[in-house]
Amino acid sequence: MSGRITNQVIEEVRARVDIVELIGSRMTLKKAGSSFKGCCPFHREKTPSFHVNPVKQFYHCFGCGENGDVFSFLMKQDGLTFQDAVRTLAERVGVAITEEVDYNAKGREMLLAIHAELTAFYQRCLAKTREAETARKYLADRKLPAEIIERFGIGYAPRRPHNALLKWAQKHNYTPEQLVAAGVLSPPNKPDRPDDYYDRFRGRLMFPICDRRGRVVAFSARILDPKSHPAKYVNSPETEIFTKSHVLYALDKAAAKIVKHPHREAIICEGQIDVIRCHACGFETAVASQGTAFTPEHVALLKKHADSVVLAFDGDSAGRKAALRTGALFLEAEMPVRVASLPPGEDPDSLLRDKGPAHFRELLEDASSITAFQIETLLQDEERPDAIDAVNRVARAVLEMLATCPGAVLRTRLLQEAAARLHMPLSALEADLDKHIETLRQRAAYAPPPRTAAPLPSPAAGESAEAPPDDQPQAPEPPSRTEFLLCEFLVEHEHDAEVLELVERHLPLDLLPHPFARALVEALLTQWRSGGDRLVELCKSVDPAWQPLLGRLLANKNKMLSAREITKDEAARDLIRALWTMRLKEVRSRLCADSSPENDRPRFHLSLLIKQLETAPWDTVAGFLCDATAVALTPGAERLDDLPPSATAAAPCAHATDSASATADPAEFPPSEYPPDEMPD
Repeated sequence: MSGRITNQVIEEVRARVDIVELIGSRMTLKKAGSSFKGCCPFHREKTPSFHVNPVKQFYHCFGCGENGDVFSFLMKQDGLTFQDAVRTLAERVGVAITEEVDYNAKGREMLLAIHAELTAFYQRCLAKTREAETARKYLADRKLPAEIIERFGIGYAPRRPHNALLKWAQKHNYTPEQLVAAGVLSPPNKPDRPDDYYDRFRGRLMFPICDRRGRVVAFSARILDPKSHPAKYVNSPETEIFTKSHVLYALDKAAAKIVKHPHREAIICEGQIDVIRCHACGFETAVASQGTAFTPEHVALLKKHADSVVLAFDGDSAGRKAALRTGALFLEAEMPVRVASLPPGEDPDSLLRDKGPAHFRELLEDASSITAFQIETLLQDEERPDAIDAVNRVARAVLEMLATCPGAVLRTRLLQEAAARLHMPLSALEADLDKHIETLRQRAAYAPPPRTAAPLPSPAAGESAEAPPDDQPQAPEPPSRTEFLLCEFLVEHEHDAEVLELVERHLPLDLLPHPFARALVEALLTQWRSGGDRLVELCKSVDPAWQPLLGRLLANKNKMLSAREITKDEAARDLIRALWTMRLKEVRSRLCADSSPENDRPRFHLSLLIKQLETAPWDTVAGFLCDATAVALTPGAERLDDLPPSATAAAPCAHATDSASATADPAEFPPSEYPPDEMPD
């Protein structure tokens, strides 16, 4: 990819793709009045409740609530990213991809080319060289068929000659420095030997690591002679195209299978061979982390495709502990997680190879919940499992894990199971769980405030400003209701170029006084401009006090437009108007209350601007938002006397659009999760 796909291309693809034809090629649709309907592909149902509107190019299921356009349908059905969905549909309708300039693209393309050509080179070495006989024998002993070896691109890195990789680079016009940047060569470590490069993977079996689009971005190499090196596996270092926490092994092959699985359930394994064996035996939803333990970033990546997971880790003590750690991460993301209990000393590869797919399928079907697995594992480590102190330790560990799960339904169901297995009253566990949840809430509420705090309002005349006691830190104030509505709306439309461009043009970030709202909007705009997943980065860096709010925004994308007949552009314009109005009223309130020409004139001009914001057509409003009212952003509003006497005198911006939307009251967009009294202005 050389850059971000332009908005013109996205809109042309959207206009050319017939949503009825696209969805009708995947499922049966029948004419129903002005729309088409069928059984929803996102949940099981017998009575059709999935409707496709050919005029609005929009689908909606009245059963499960799924809705969207041609891009979101392909993203959810095939597990694609937005960019990949655009590319797929562009190829379908014959639209040439035009991308904006990306100055780092050339370097990334070079690294991708190196990895692609090296993969082919390693495959040829495995198939044809005499030296690779040991590797071929290893694969034969593991009973991996040739079709699977080719499908996963498995190869062999030659040991001899010692400079084989440098000769390959010279033949293909690559420099040693470029191979160092790709992570396949180690640079010289002695100044007196500047040409002493070392092949990081020589003599190893090579497993290509692919990104979501199936492009090779790294390698994992397995040693064949355990006496020659203590490390069983050596993985590529992180490079410009490879970040361990952003890659799951075989996700490029499993994503489409996961989203089409009846329960959208993924299988999580510990190693590459386990995943390869699962795919070879028909379990094509299997993935694994790459060179590291599972992380919250991996969970967020998988959550884009899966609704639940089943862990198939090794049956030894280390595998059971890893399953508990990984399961806790999925619970924090409100994803149901089950654990398949493999016999000690077994892993998915050995089970499938020795006992066959039917036995492994039974283990998956009988997999217990993470809570049941945790209780079983912890009780096994107790000398006297029935002793009251042992039961207390196990119960406390279970409650600590469940307290991190934000979903009340999932949490309650697992708590009921824990009570039954521990032979304890549910009410007792509920009381202790509430204490754990309250402890977590207090930790978040009393965490240090964000680095950038909104300015405190000045005290009114005759009032004194009282600072809160040092020993009683105050929980930070939530965003204003209008700011929250903007955040909710933009999360809903995080991939909508029209909406994001409208906000970027007409809403300076300085208009958002709350640090959380400003950080979220900035992350979404940056994500739209430069790609990546800035929301994941925001989840890691945001103040703990705002984690619950951010989690709810991301998990429950509330449908603002469902409450009234209004387009997304009109909703965005109304929110922009409301935020500008809020700022201008704040500036007006800071003016001296004494009546004088110096005070009355800017107050009058501000009142005119506010009136124009609330009543004028959008093309008029868009013009003076760019110029005249920009002075209102100055902290002291020293230039308020420079404001024009009438907002209508300002020329509209070149990018102003024609709209007659005049709804400025944000109360007409109530958030579905927060009642008005919980989101004060």
